[in-house]
Amino acid sequence: MLVAIIIFCLVCLFAYRIRKLPEAIRTILLILGLLSGWFALFEIISYLEANPYLAAIPITLGLGYWYWRRKKKRTTDSTSP
Repeated sequence: MLVAIIIFCLVCLFAYRIRKLPEAIRTILLILGLLSGWFALFEIISYLEANPYLAAIPITLGLGYWYWRRKKKRTTDSTSP
């Protein structure tokens, strides 16, 4: 179910980007895409609540990304004149 909601969200947002559609249809697609995105977020959170050991994966990825950005910023700041 989660994958279907995510795909529906992406399809709605991709169709929203088409400029030739009438403004009313684009607005409906935007609203549907945002709502399905929220539902997907809630399902991901409920899945993580049901399997708390899996929460370590996004936490580890987030901390690794934060560390990498901090290290990159420090090396960039030290090399600039």
